[in-house]
Amino acid sequence: TNGIIHLGQTFNHRPTRLKGYYKYSNGPIDYADSEMTDMMGQPDCMSIYMALGDWDEPVEIRTNPKNRKVFDVNDPHIIAYNIFETTEPTSEYTPFEIELEYRSTSRVPNYLIIIASGSKLGDYFTGSTQSTLYVDEFSLGWDY
Repeated sequence: TNGIIHLGQTFNHRPTRLKGYYKYSNGPIDYADSEMTDMMGQPDCMSIYMALGDWDEPVEIRTNPKNRKVFDVNDPHIIAYNIFETTEPTSEYTPFEIELEYRSTSRVPNYLIIIASGSKLGDYFTGSTQSTLYVDEFSLGWDY
């Protein structure tokens, strides 16, 4: 769809983890962008990630291949980040926990981003038409 989206909710705290539950079913990758055709037939991968950053505004993502801009895990504005990903399906809600890895403890975040996707490569219009991800009961945790 060549969309433009803006990621991030204003937030100025320093949690240490994201917890919740997920239920995932996947299939083989059966739809792939021209750059990702080598992924066809491989199992789709779900992902849940969280980032805290000191961006001045929400992070812009562009899906048009001519000027694509995906989330950059090496962005210098990222204060803390981590990801949970798996190709293993679950038949019941399963707990997960993401321990944030802080790159700086002296900077204060301005934004929180949490993304959950049944197809990790969705930014590249690549994934399985059979994949479904359900999430529930997200909570932030602190170690003080």
